[in-house]
Parts: sequence; C-alpha cells; structure tokens
Amino acid sequence: MSNSAFITILEKIASKDKDFRYMATSDLLNELQKDTFKTDADTERKLCMAVLHQLEDASGDISGLAVKCLGILVRKVAEARAEEMARSLCDKVILGKKEQQRDIASIGLKTIIAEISGGQLATNCAAIITSKMLEGASNKDNNDVVGDSLEILTDVLGKFGGLVVSEHTRIRDCLLGQLDDSRAALRKRALQGLAAVSVYLADELLDQVITQLLGKLQQKGLKADIARTYIQSIGQISRAVGYRFGRHLSTAVPLVMSYCDNAAEGDDELREYSLQALESFVMRCPHDSRPLLDALLKAVLKYIKYDPNLADDMEEDEEEEGGDEEEDEDNGSEDQYSDDEDMSWKVRRAAAKCLSAAVSAYPDALPELYRRSAEPLIARFREREENVLVDVFAAFIELCHQVGQAAGRYAVDDPASPLGLLRADVPSTVKAAARLLKEKSPKTKIGVFGVLRELVEVLPASVAEQIALLVPGVLHALTDKSSSSSNLKIEALLFLKLAMASNPPSVFQPHVKALSPAVFAAANERYYKVAAEALRVCEQMVLVVAPAPGQPVSSELKPLVKPLFDAVMQRLCAQDQDQEVKECAILGMSTVVAQLGGELSSEVPPVLKVLLERLRNEITRLAAVKAFSAICRSPREVDLSSVLDAVLAELTSFLRKANRALRQASLQALEAVTSKYGSRYEAAAATQYVEEVALMVSDADLPLAALALRFLVTLLAKQPGLAPTIVQKVLPGAMQLVRSPLLQGAALDALQAFFSALTSTGAPAAAPDALLPELLAAGQASDAGKQAQSSVAQCVAVLCCAAGGARVEGTVTKLLEALSKAGGDAVAGQRLALLCLGAIGRRADLSKMPQVEAAITQALGAESDEIRGAASLALGGLACGNLPHYMPSLLRQISSTQGAPKQQYLLLQALSEVITTIAVVGQAKIDLSASDTEQVLTLLLSNCEAEEECRNVVAECLGHLALLHPERVLAALQQRISSPSANVRTVVVSAIKYTVVEKPHPVDEHLQRCVLDFLSMMSDPDRHVRRAAVVALSAVAHQKAVALVAMHLGALLPKLYEQTVVREDMIRTVDLGPFKHKIDDGLELRKAAFECLDILLDSCRGQLETSVFVSHLESGLKDHPDVKSPCHLMLAKVAASDPTALLAGLEKLVEPLEKTLTTKLKSDAVKQEVDRHEDMLRSCLRAVDAVNRIPAIDTCAPFQAFMKRTVMAGPLKDKFLQIERERAEAEGGDAMDLS
Repeated sequence: MSNSAFITILEKIASKDKDFRYMATSDLLNELQKDTFKTDADTERKLCMAVLHQLEDASGDISGLAVKCLGILVRKVAEARAEEMARSLCDKVILGKKEQQRDIASIGLKTIIAEISGGQLATNCAAIITSKMLEGASNKDNNDVVGDSLEILTDVLGKFGGLVVSEHTRIRDCLLGQLDDSRAALRKRALQGLAAVSVYLADELLDQVITQLLGKLQQKGLKADIARTYIQSIGQISRAVGYRFGRHLSTAVPLVMSYCDNAAEGDDELREYSLQALESFVMRCPHDSRPLLDALLKAVLKYIKYDPNLADDMEEDEEEEGGDEEEDEDNGSEDQYSDDEDMSWKVRRAAAKCLSAAVSAYPDALPELYRRSAEPLIARFREREENVLVDVFAAFIELCHQVGQAAGRYAVDDPASPLGLLRADVPSTVKAAARLLKEKSPKTKIGVFGVLRELVEVLPASVAEQIALLVPGVLHALTDKSSSSSNLKIEALLFLKLAMASNPPSVFQPHVKALSPAVFAAANERYYKVAAEALRVCEQMVLVVAPAPGQPVSSELKPLVKPLFDAVMQRLCAQDQDQEVKECAILGMSTVVAQLGGELSSEVPPVLKVLLERLRNEITRLAAVKAFSAICRSPREVDLSSVLDAVLAELTSFLRKANRALRQASLQALEAVTSKYGSRYEAAAATQYVEEVALMVSDADLPLAALALRFLVTLLAKQPGLAPTIVQKVLPGAMQLVRSPLLQGAALDALQAFFSALTSTGAPAAAPDALLPELLAAGQASDAGKQAQSSVAQCVAVLCCAAGGARVEGTVTKLLEALSKAGGDAVAGQRLALLCLGAIGRRADLSKMPQVEAAITQALGAESDEIRGAASLALGGLACGNLPHYMPSLLRQISSTQGAPKQQYLLLQALSEVITTIAVVGQAKIDLSASDTEQVLTLLLSNCEAEEECRNVVAECLGHLALLHPERVLAALQQRISSPSANVRTVVVSAIKYTVVEKPHPVDEHLQRCVLDFLSMMSDPDRHVRRAAVVALSAVAHQKAVALVAMHLGALLPKLYEQTVVREDMIRTVDLGPFKHKIDDGLELRKAAFECLDILLDSCRGQLETSVFVSHLESGLKDHPDVKSPCHLMLAKVAASDPTALLAGLEKLVEPLEKTLTTKLKSDAVKQEVDRHEDMLRSCLRAVDAVNRIPAIDTCAPFQAFMKRTVMAGPLKDKFLQIERERAEAEGGDAMDLS
C-alpha cells in the first residue's frame, strides 16, 4: 500500500465518527497482516502514535482492534519505534490517572511481551519494561499501580528474565519487600514474580533469596497471613528452580512441616500451602528429598485423613460398614456432612497429591510406601468431598501402577512383596469400590472405574471372586441418565471389557444375563464412543457365552445368543455412523459368526453379504479382511460358499494396493480361507491367486514374502495339481529370493517349507531332479554371497530329505564330485558343496557313506579360509545326524590337534555346531548322554589355555553345554573362577553369557545360585576377565534381568561403575621411531561397561540411582568417540525416563557436550575421519535434542546458555534443526494409523 493510502487511514482514524474510526482501524489491521507491508519512517511514526491513541478509544471494539494492530506493528516497525511504544505504554501504566487508561496500557504491554520473540529488540524492551515496572512497584501512593506493575513485571520476567541480569538485584529487593505488604493481592503477585525470576537468578542470588525466605519463616511471632505467603513462595520457587532448591531442603522441609503441624485451629489454608510445598519438593528435588521421605510420609498420612469436623462420624461409619447396604444407599446423602465454610478438604486433597508425587518419585521405596499408605488410601475411599476423592483415586492408581511396574523384581508367590500385599488388599478395595458405585455422582463413579481398571491390569484375575459385588454398580453406571452419563458409560464399558478379557468365561457366565441388556442398549447409543466400547464388550461377551469346541451353548446362556447377534447386527447394517463404530461392529460380528455360527446358521448368509459389502468399501475393508480371516480360523464350521469367490477376488485385488497393512492382512486372510476352502478353488481362479501372490515373493519386503510363501504352501496342500503353475509363476522369484543376502528368520523358514511342499506334490516340474540343479546354480552364481550359499544349502537339504533316502544318496554323491573339483574358480562350488553336505547331514544319517566324513576332514586342510570354515560347519552338521557314530571321532581329532591351533579352532567350531544344535536349536535326533557330556566337558576345560580364537569357541561350547547339564557344568565352571590362570578365568566367565536364553529354561534355577560369583569377577585384577564379566552381565541383563540380575544389582553396580573410569595405568606409550603412539588398553572395557549400563537402563531402570548414573555418564561423555556414542544414547533415555533427576546433574554434562560439538577436524582429515566426525556430531545433537525437550529445561541456565552460543549458532543450528525435523517425522510415523 502506498503512503498516501496510509495517510487516508490515519485521517479516518482521527475522525469523530466511531464507525469511521472502526473501519479505518480494521483496514490498518488488514494491511499490517500482509507480508508486503512497508512504509517510510515518518509514516511509521504516525502509525505507531495512532495505534497508541486508539488503545484509549472509548469504543471497546476499536481499542480491541488497536491491541491486535499493536501486536503486529511491534514486529514490523523499526526497533527504536517499538521501544518508544513500550516506553510510552509503561508511562501510562505507572503515571496514568484513570484506571481504564492503565488497564488498556497494561493489555498493550502484555501484547508486546507476547509478540517479541528475541534478538536485540527483546533485550532492549525487556530492560525498558523491567526498569519502569520496578519504578511503578515502588509507588506508595497508588496500590492499583503497584499491582499492575507487579503483574507486568511477572510476565516480562517469565519470558525474558535472562535478559535483565543487571536488574536482578533490584528485582529481588523489590519483590521480597512486597511479600510483607498488608494487602494479600500484592503479596500474591510479588511471590509469582519471585518464582518467575528465580529461574534466571545466579546461584548466589538464588541462595540469598531462599535463605532470606527461610530466615523469615524461622522468626517467632510471624503473622499467619505473612507466613502463608512465605510458605507459598518457598513452594513456588522450588517448583520453578527444581534441583537448585535441593541444597536447602534440610532446612526447608522441617520448617514447613512445623508450620503445618502448628497451624492455628481453622487455618487450613496454611496447612494446604505447606503440603503443596512438600509436594513440589518431592516432584522437583526427588534425590535431595529422599532422606526426608520418612518424615514427609508421616505428615502426608496424618493430613490425608485430617477432618476435624467429622472425625468421630468417620469412625462410626467404618464400624457400621458391614450394615444394611440398602439403608446405606438411601441415607448416605443425608448423613454426609456439609459446611460451606469447611476448608479442611483442601488439606486432604493436598496430602493426597503429595502422596501421589512420592509414590511416583521413589519406585525404589515401593515396599515401604505400599505398606504404609495403601490401607489409609483405601480407608479414604469413604471421603465425603468429591474433589478430594478424585485425588485419592489418583494416588491409589499411581500406587497400583508402580506395583505393576515392579512386579518382576519380586517372586510371584511372595506375600510380602508389593504385588502380594496388593493381592491381599483386593477384597477390601473392591468392597469399598462397590459401595461407591452406588453413589449418585458420575465423577466419583468414573474415578472408581479407573481404580478397578488399574487393579485388573496389575492383577488380571483380582476381581474374579468379587465380581458379584461390582455387577450392580456396573449396571447402575450403564443405565445412568445424567448429563455426564456418556463418560461414565465409557469407563464402565472399558472396565467390563478388560475384566472379561482377563478372566476365564466361567467368572462372568453367572452375570452375563444381567449385564447384557444394558450393554446391548449402550451399543445402540448415538454417541459413537459409547457405542464402540459397547461393541467391544459384546465381542468379549461372545467369548463368555461361546461353548468349548464341539459342545453346544448351555441352556442358561442360549437365550442370549440371538439378542447379542441382533445388537451387533443392527450396528453392522447401519450406514451413517462413525468409522470406529463400523470397525468395531465388523470385528464384533466376525467373532459372533466364528464362535456362535452353529447356533445362528440361518442368520449367517445375510451377515456374510453385509461383510462382503464392507470388504468392498475402502473405509472398512481392512477391518472386513480381518473379519473373514477370523471366521476362517475358527474351529467351528462356517459355510462361506455363498461369498467365497467374491471374497477371494477382493483379497487378491488388495495385494496390489499401496497400503502395506492391507496387503499383510489380505495375505493372512488368503491363507486362512485356503486352509478351509482351498480344495474348492477352480483351476483358473487358483492360477490367478498364484499370479498375484508370486509378485510378493522377493526380498523387497521379507515379512510379506514369508506370508506369501505360507499361503502357497497351504494352497499346495489343498491342490497339489497346481505345482506346475506355481513352478512356472513363483519359482523364478523364489530362486532370486534364495540368493538374497537379507534372507533369514521367518522368510527362510517359509522358503524351506515351500520347497518341501513343492516336492511333496510329486509333480514332474517340482521333482528334485528339476529343482536341485536350479538351486545349486543359484548358490554358485557370481552374486551369491556367504548368506545366499547358506540359504541354498538349507533348501537343498530340505528338498533331498523330502524326496527320500535314494535322493539323499544321489545328491550327496554329486556334491562330493563338486567338492573334488580343483581350480581357483571352484572355490565357490566347493564351499556350497560343503554347506549342503552339512545341512543334509543335520537332517539325515550319512554314517553309511564314510566317504562324506573323509572328504570333509580333507577339506579342513584346504588352503582357502572359506573352504576350511565351511568344512568345519559341515563336520558339525554331519555329526548331528548320528552322534554316537561321529562324536568320538570328533573328540579324538580335537585332542590330537592341541599343537595346531588353526586346525583345533576348526574342529572346535564343529563341536560348537553340534552342541548349539542340540542345546539351542533343538533339531538333533539324539541327546548327549551324561558320559558324552563328561568327555566333552573335560576336553573343553583342558583347552582353556589355547589360543584366543580357540578360547572364545571353548567358552561358547561350555555355555551351551550348561544348557544340557546345568548342575554338572556350572559346578565345574564355578570351581575354576579362582584359577591362577587369567585365561581360564576369562573362559569360564565368558561361558555364562551363552547359558542365558530368552525363554525360561531349567538352567535358570541353577544360575540363580551362582551367577553373582561369575559376575563379581568384574573386580578381577586382569582386564580381560573384567571385560568378560561385564559382557556376561550385559547378556544376562538383556535376557533375564528380573530373574537373575535385579536382586544382585546392589553388589554389582559399584563394580560396573569402576570399569567406566579412565585408568592411566592402562594407557601405554609405544615408540614408533619418528613418533610415539599412545594405546589405551582399557578402551574396550569401558566401551563394554557403558553398553552394559545402557542395557541395565532399559531392563532395571527402577534400581539405578539416576544421580550416580549421571555422574558416571559425565566421564563417558568426555571419553573416546567409541564410548561417547552409547553415552549420548543413554543421556537421551534418561532425559525421557527421569528428567527431574537428570536436571540435578545437567550442569556438569554441558561442558563435555559442548566440547564434542566444537571439536574441529584436522585440515588433512581423510573421508573416513570426516564421516566419523559427522556421525559423532549427529549423535551428540540427538542427545541435546532429547535434553532440550525436558519440560523444565529452562531452569538450567548453563544448558540454556550452551544452546544459545553453540547449538543455535553457526553451522550447528541447521544440523540441530534437521535432527528435530527427523525426530518429529519419526514420532509422527509411529503415531500414524497404518490401517
């Protein structure tokens, strides 16, 4: 817009006509909002003056528009002009005579503070406003000016307190002086300002403020209202500054408690503020307040039942609890005490919140917390004030949640554990809950259902015996007609669904008849959330009503089948309803048909047609796919013939869709449908299905490839005649897949099953003679790596064994011929032949072909390392096929090669293959006998002094051998812990990491008794032994943290922490002539120690004291780059899991983080060094990003300064912003609904 246009606006703004002024101000606002706004200095000045003038317009609409203009104008005009406006508004606030003028100027200043984001303008405006408001706060003639000044000062300090450091002393003196004012409103604004500025105060100034406040509280004869203000100030400052308040807690906590205990009768406000202060201490300074937990808990438990007006009545209520329930329900509202002036409920509410904070902050003290607080909390379920009752529920839910989190740390049947104590309290809790469910208040009942849900989640079968007590309350909630009934019904339905899913059907069968009408009515509710939850309950109800396979529905429950079907069917057929309800109806109906289809045979065909319509709808197709899959997997017979072809056509068409979740569900559904109806497929249709699925047999998406192969295996079982078609359509993709270096796990298993199924059909095109050459050719292709050859070998073995003994012999003969070929080009073929022989030998006994063992043994002496390694694996596989025949020979060979470490290593690898197959894989036909075990154990222990590579294999063999005979092997290992040889100690400790497997195993019981002895070797004098113990601890903590590690962490952690420290005695200098090179022998040990801490952080988080953990993390952040990387990851985890405790030690971490980010590369750095440096920067910035997202991070001034001068400056800023974007995208992707 031109300057002339602005002049026109200014003329209209000065008009006496209100409408002209309004339109002109509106036009100005529109122009200011445009990105193209620009004007000269003189016009800019006039615009600013006009807007300031409009703020005082008599019309509220015009002044409101002017405030909006001011917010935009301050960002678009010159800084000097913005500062003038701020100064002008400040003058109006502190010098204005009229209250209205001061109010509108205050609004304008608050707008400026909100709109300014940073830079020099923020610094200058903050200084101007702060100085002026301090002047206004000292006005002794006008209390309103003082109040407005303090309010604006609080706003500016909250946002820009760090920019007015020079004024901090004046601010402190001003605000502290106002705390003694006789006017409560001014005291309140002063303490709010004090809390806002305390975040930015230097430690010395902050200590002075806190000391002065505590000193004031220590004075005798302090007025009650002033004492309340100072207690409130202490609480708000501690909440604001967090860990920085910790060093004053030893004085503050007893002082606050004394005021709470000695408060005058009726001074409940002082007690409330005191308890709120205690809560802030616990929440914001958990580490420093931990030693005071006992005293704090006593105070909280005392005041959670503080009710001076009803103390006697409460005791009478408890004595009469077992009385007539109907009379209690009728008269309960009359008996309740009501007094509008009674404020004691605020004390109880503050105590409940404080208790909840303590339970959350101290999971390590859970046993004591539960023993002391559970009973009082349950007793407070009789609380008469609803606001208090909600917080009592919240505290009890938090207590139950912590019990659930800690359940794994204690024996399941230990009655003294928190879980055992909670189990004992369930009857009294449920009884109290059942009584509250009869109350009239929906808010109370919603809270009760929250408690019950948490109980069921922690102890799934906890309500089974008391469910009869709860059913009337659930029914009452489901039939509630109050205005907030929807939320109550949702909570009741959530509890009902969870309880039904967590208990056997017999628990709810006696009550389902009473519950069903209310649930069915809820399913027909208009509010979609209620309807959706009710349909989920209907789905669970089906499983309660449904009989065991092969049995009819009981006569008592049979009348419920048709109403249950009708309730779901009504929602299934409805068109205009929410997506969530549609999906719940579809999945619910699939469960009805799958479980009760026999009782509803006449109703099933119409249902299938409706489900087919939903399958053809883009919105509901995924749910419909899952529905048909569930119906087909049902053990009961459901006839799908009326819709079978249409369903199959839709499912195959979905395989071409971009939605991965839809493709995955469609493949699973195709397999389910085929397993029941595959024999009915017409040849043309089946061929089409094969063509569609064949496109998915590739390594582009291995999970989908595995599902596709499983479908083909199922199809071949139903229609063997399709083998030629499958060979033509699928085999090329399968041969390409078998050569993939990514092939492993479920996809490899599915591919083996596919080849086995293909051969079993007997079709000429699928015969071994046709498939084996192709497989062997794939294994010898130029692009076939080691993984590809291993995959080919396993598929070859499967094919041979599926075809029978004659085919095995013929294939083995051909492989021996390939093995005998010489020449450099034959290495790949020889290696493949050896792998195939080993894979066949593992599945079939080849002892009748002695030439196989001879050829493999000869290959152990080949020149090529690849051939020797393959021969070692082949020899192990061969031995698995017939242990009595091959094991003695293998053991003799190992014993005879003690002087040839390379040969011995290969033979030990073969032995490891045997033991691993028996102990871990579990595929061997014959187990190791006790005598064989003794021979193997003796042999292995005699080789503990071998070369390092042999010792590593010996350790693995010993660990896996312990899985077979734990008592004997572990005893032998334990005896050698004290061996004088460091090599022996290293081997026996290393063996422990191989004795721990993911699933429960008999060895666990034996390990519990001795694992501490092995892991305590972290204090061994030899660094190799220490590292072996650290690695063993990592393995045990990763697999069985709760069962084997948790109870010993108190003894192990100090030893582990010792391994994180850089030791000068482990750094040696090597003289290389022209220069000297330092070698750190402790680097690998420290790296292993920090990796172990990372595992413990995931598996035993509740037993790690964060403050100690962070202090050792500091040394890791200063260490070698290989150590820094895991430390960055741990720092991010601690920032997410325990941000408050991290803040207490964050200042010490700033320096190493900054040093990492400011490290410069040498000018002659090579590409590898550049890449490593870039990776280190990104690793560090990810940790910084995690720390920067801590809610109270602004309380740590050193970190804020580090962010400003280092991270958000120079080239690091772009990298950091990129890290933030990547994290946001990842979180968005995780949260995205893939359906």
